[in-house]
Amino acid sequence: MPLLLLVALSSWAVSSPAGSSPDDNYHLASIWCGAGERPGLCESASGGAGERVPWATIASHECYHFQPEVAATCQVKALGADPNRLVTTQHVNSVAHYYSPLYYAVLSPFASADVGASVIAIRIVNSLLFVVIVSVLFWVLPARRRPLLVVSLAVTVVPWGVFLIASVNPSGWAVLAGGTVWLAVLGFLESAGWRRVVLGVLAVVTAVMGAGARSDMAVYAVIGMVAAVFLAMRGGGGRRFWVSVILPVVLSLVCFVLFLTAQQVGVWQNGVAPGSGGTARHGWSLLLHNLLNVPTLVFGSLGSWPLGWNDVTIPPVVWVGTLFVFAAAVFTGLATMSWRKALVVGATVIALVSLPLYLLQRSLTEVGGLVHPRYLLPLLIMFVGFVLFPIGTRWVRVTPLQAWLVVAVLSAANAVSLYSNIRRYTLGGAPGVSLSGPGSWWWGSGVPQPSIVFAGGIIAFTAALALLTHHLLTTQRAQQAQLVDEAEERGAQARVAQAGAS
Repeated sequence: MPLLLLVALSSWAVSSPAGSSPDDNYHLASIWCGAGERPGLCESASGGAGERVPWATIASHECYHFQPEVAATCQVKALGADPNRLVTTQHVNSVAHYYSPLYYAVLSPFASADVGASVIAIRIVNSLLFVVIVSVLFWVLPARRRPLLVVSLAVTVVPWGVFLIASVNPSGWAVLAGGTVWLAVLGFLESAGWRRVVLGVLAVVTAVMGAGARSDMAVYAVIGMVAAVFLAMRGGGGRRFWVSVILPVVLSLVCFVLFLTAQQVGVWQNGVAPGSGGTARHGWSLLLHNLLNVPTLVFGSLGSWPLGWNDVTIPPVVWVGTLFVFAAAVFTGLATMSWRKALVVGATVIALVSLPLYLLQRSLTEVGGLVHPRYLLPLLIMFVGFVLFPIGTRWVRVTPLQAWLVVAVLSAANAVSLYSNIRRYTLGGAPGVSLSGPGSWWWGSGVPQPSIVFAGGIIAFTAALALLTHHLLTTQRAQQAQLVDEAEERGAQARVAQAGAS
């Protein structure tokens, strides 16, 4: 399964050119300067005017972004004969400090004079990190907790999640952390022995990765860890439990420190320049407008919000399917409820709505500006996990028909999204159904042709999802059989006790 998942993500990694994920001009330059000054990669501009980085890191997107009809072949002309020539920019993290430096420092060893090859390498490294961490977490989690990991990620990552995971955008790490950090903490609090040690390490790694990638993920990580402690608590919690809580408390402090290392904290405190969204609304009028439209942000990552620089439109069949699956998962999870679970789920819903509304209101901006759905995706993943959390012996159960229908819908949604993303860049707005043609864009030698990437990607995604579904259904049947046996044993003991009393 891990290999299939890596192949599926790798197909997304090569499905679009350098510069195609949001704000790549900033992120690429910041990665090239993530390890400080290096000749030919990142050099200090004279007079402290910024950093000198390869032209291709900051300009690869300029000829096609916001222009969905323009194929990525325009890069050849736009970048010129020497795309690696050094140019000065201040739009880089070592100057602007918008983000924590951790993400860029970790990935900077993969930067090289060949920007295209480095972009592919970074995307595949990020994909590999996701596969390794999720696979290890799946392996060490108790069997009853594994569905929370698989389902919460599966029903939320198509298409924006897989696009970001296999990109150079730090939001990919946030997506990973959103699906794992709270479960690692939950497993740590509930387990013992070597599993507890591994889960504790995973909690540290995922919390630091998430908070070190985006400041908003630092906030979400704390929310997730608090929820995990709350859900794991039994009665008043014993001494061992409260000693274990030291780990999420320390990690919350680490997240707070990483939150403060990014200038994004200023947006949370003050918003951005008032009216930067170009709206004439203000006060209650703006609040009502944004409140009625905030579902666009909460659910946009399921496919209704365009990929890339908001210029890769995904057919509605994708978001209809993914939203259907998302709703089915939520309603299934609501079948089991307790006051603790209700409080966690309710608080997460409030956070999903209030956080974007707060930022938009402080900045006098309408939905569509400043806040994008990808910022909320990690919290949306957590929400699904919280809703599906089982209460006691009341397990969240699905029939095989329901499970395989979900596999079919998500596989189709992934296929349509991957096809749309590849074709937007290979041929732009050209008519037809082929993924390539005369004069179409593609990577140089070493990368399989678009049709092979597409076929391999959708087959690997479907196979990985099918294998995981089969495993979860098998585990569910075993758990149901165990519950039946335990019920029969209790009934037999009760009958014996009753006979003895009479």
